[in-house]
Amino acid sequence: MKQYTHFISGAFTAETDTQIDSVDPATGRVWSRISRGNAADADQAMRAADRAFRAGDWAELTSSGRADVLERLADHLETHWQQLVEAEVRDNGKRITEVRGQFSGLHMWYRHFAAEARKLAPEPQINRIAGVESETQFLPYGVVVAITPWNSPLMILAWKLGPALAAGNTVVVKPSELASASTLEFASLAHEAGLPAGVLNVVTGYGNEVGEALVRHPLTRKVTFTGSDVGGRKVAAVAAQGVVPATLELGGKSPQLVFADADPDNAVNGVLSGIFLSNGQTCVAGSRLIVEAPIAVSFVARLLERAQSLRLGDPMDPATQVGPLANETHLRKVTAMIEQAKAQGATCLLDGTRTAAGRNGFYLGPTIFTDVTPKMQLWREEVFGPVLAVTSFAGEDEAIALANDSDYGLAAGVWTADPDKARRVAGAIHAGTVYINHYRSVDPGSPIGGIKHSGYGRELGPDAVKDFLQDKSVWTGRVAVADPFQAQ
Repeated sequence: MKQYTHFISGAFTAETDTQIDSVDPATGRVWSRISRGNAADADQAMRAADRAFRAGDWAELTSSGRADVLERLADHLETHWQQLVEAEVRDNGKRITEVRGQFSGLHMWYRHFAAEARKLAPEPQINRIAGVESETQFLPYGVVVAITPWNSPLMILAWKLGPALAAGNTVVVKPSELASASTLEFASLAHEAGLPAGVLNVVTGYGNEVGEALVRHPLTRKVTFTGSDVGGRKVAAVAAQGVVPATLELGGKSPQLVFADADPDNAVNGVLSGIFLSNGQTCVAGSRLIVEAPIAVSFVARLLERAQSLRLGDPMDPATQVGPLANETHLRKVTAMIEQAKAQGATCLLDGTRTAAGRNGFYLGPTIFTDVTPKMQLWREEVFGPVLAVTSFAGEDEAIALANDSDYGLAAGVWTADPDKARRVAGAIHAGTVYINHYRSVDPGSPIGGIKHSGYGRELGPDAVKDFLQDKSVWTGRVAVADPFQAQ
């Protein structure tokens, strides 16, 4: 059985007696174990990161030098990404085709941030007023704590680690205790590629035992968190006690608005992608389908036919279209929400608990509910699973009102052949990202983040590296200071 320990100062630590089982969602059996970290482990990692930030090879590098390191990391990933695949599939049950798709391009994220590092101004910005000159310097924070989720550990880590390193920070990562293996494998690869010891450290364990200790640590200068809104509130509260800035990318309840003039085949593919890829376990999952009344019956029928044909199976099998949910606790939560929707009067057209019945592991098939009202739990709360809530609308204003009737505001989709209507509706939807006749794309040049309970701050985009820098003003007098108390 695979045994994983913390990765600190460029090496794996010694095995400990206190470990956490990692369960393969496809089988329900333990496949590896990780260290159960504590405050002492958090302190060791933070001190290692602080040393690397203040002295040594990393501290001495210019932005161009950091770019060179990131380029070497990208080169190494391009060659060795396949050795990361199995660990992530075994940890969270994501289909191997999806993981390969992500990891085959993982190196490009680091190459992008290498290029961004080279753009950092080599000279400070100068501002002059009478007799005085100020220069604005852009400095890294120091040690960044990155807390990542179980659904896409390495992809989301790239969004945090790439710009943080480009800016000159060092990083301590706390991956989800439910999916830590791929992050630990990545850390070893990064060290092989030439990332200096202490620049990237990984401490595993539970949020209340090691995650909180990291956020609360006196050496923490910035926190970046991706996870649930419940977890985000806890992180924000602890960070605020230390006056530490935090970026929070949280959950969603993203609407998909399908107008009667939309291309039906394109819209069906988009809705399927939005809710059933990764078995709905994505923060941008298009979990609310809001479809114009004249086409509601026909569109849902077409969607239902496609969803019924999706093949459940082993996530390691490239032919599998729907893998398991990530863990047993999550399966119980999603199943309970399905039963609650039935009890509240929603109509279940496709019940994933039945299509997955009798399988080993944590399987749940695509699930579709109609007659969902805004008062129902299924409309208001994030499921984070393959469960679609469907309702209809009579006009554009009602569609927008339904889309905005949510505590979340992460993403949305608009499907229509009318470009003016598309832009108008997209502009009126309260969300950090809106897709038009498309869904789920992400790119390092485009920011991602939410409003309301979906969090604050942005990852990626043109200011991604700037978000990991702080401004400093240095003033220089060019003339003698006059006696302030001398009569004029």
